[in-house]
Amino acid sequence: MAARKRPARAFGVLLAGAMFGSTAYLLVLSITPLLSRRYLPDSAWIGLPNAALILGVAAGTPVLTWLFARRGRPFSLGLGLSFAGLAAVGLALSAWWEAGFAVHFGASLLLGCGYAAYHLTRYTAALLVPASKSGRAIGLVVWVAVAGAFIAPLIFGWIERLAGPGEGEAFALAYLCAAVFYGLGGILFLRSRSLRARPSLGARPVEAKAGPADRPAPTAPLGRTFGLAIVALVAAQASMMILMTMAPLQMMGSGGSLAGLGAMMGAHNLGMFALSPVVGMLCDRFGERPIIALGGATLAAAGLLAAFGPGRGLELGIALYLVGLGWSLAFVAASTLISEGPDSPAKVRRQGLADSLNWLVAGVACVVSGGLMTQLGFEAVAFACVGMGAVSLVAALGASGHPSPERHAPPGGGRTGSGSEGDPDQ
Repeated sequence: MAARKRPARAFGVLLAGAMFGSTAYLLVLSITPLLSRRYLPDSAWIGLPNAALILGVAAGTPVLTWLFARRGRPFSLGLGLSFAGLAAVGLALSAWWEAGFAVHFGASLLLGCGYAAYHLTRYTAALLVPASKSGRAIGLVVWVAVAGAFIAPLIFGWIERLAGPGEGEAFALAYLCAAVFYGLGGILFLRSRSLRARPSLGARPVEAKAGPADRPAPTAPLGRTFGLAIVALVAAQASMMILMTMAPLQMMGSGGSLAGLGAMMGAHNLGMFALSPVVGMLCDRFGERPIIALGGATLAAAGLLAAFGPGRGLELGIALYLVGLGWSLAFVAASTLISEGPDSPAKVRRQGLADSLNWLVAGVACVVSGGLMTQLGFEAVAFACVGMGAVSLVAALGASGHPSPERHAPPGGGRTGSGSEGDPDQ
């Protein structure tokens, strides 16, 4: 009985650390565009600090995956979140002292480097369960971030009452709260015995045994599915970042409040995370391609609502909920495709490449959104969201003839797992 509980305990620690990291990032992502207005009178460049956060993730991902093979995943993930917490303290001091744009940009870049650890937890989760449930495991890790949808509005409301009219004090308090959450997640990963006890998370990943001779490794299908996963991951992330980066400015420009901003971003967070366990189960049941296609269609619908809606808080909240839901569908499905196959250094490199490319493009999308907002207005931002959502949809439909991954093979065919330590439900 104790042996059965160990994988479940490790999975629970992973979920808790992911929750702390994602809640902290929601606070940072909500407040950063507002602070940027103090340093950047030209709104075309307001997306730069958010771009620094995202580009930091792209830069930090290969460093953390390099550490996986040398120090193990628990240490690497804990180190990343702890580093993000220190960077958040730097951002708080920058906001309090009005240190200038260069400090704000640099601290944002460093925070993103550490925050990359949160995004790598989903691949770690897939190593703790049988391969047939990897979609569900990834969905659960994404799902715990829904806590931020409830916590962020409470924190922003508390900050607004405590700081009063002082904008700098409010920004500093928000970053300090984020630092606390990052620190809690980092300590949890660094101190967890249950995570360190898992062989698959150690410094040298355990190679899976070769499958039966009549079922060789599906190298060609894996290459094709990996290509689809990259396109879906990148397009969905760009679609969401383009709309999400400018939506706070659109709302505050229409007379919104800080508490209203927290509620809008909370709705977005719900869309991103609330249904992700269901998305994971659908991936395990029906395969990833139809889920990616549904995600692309939802992203396009969100952009159309933002483009043709009145642009007030309610409509923007609904649009951000939908763009979050579309992202969740595409993100969980694409991540499940990337987690296919036995754990190995090649697989870790593949995961690092996917995330680095994903966040690199997302950072560019943040900058582009600012230019579109300034030159063409919020409607252009919304239509760009539609276009990137359509890319995911078309990629999934175009890949419909490719062979399914091995874990969707008919029963009795045999397969190689992505992990087999246990089921989080046990």
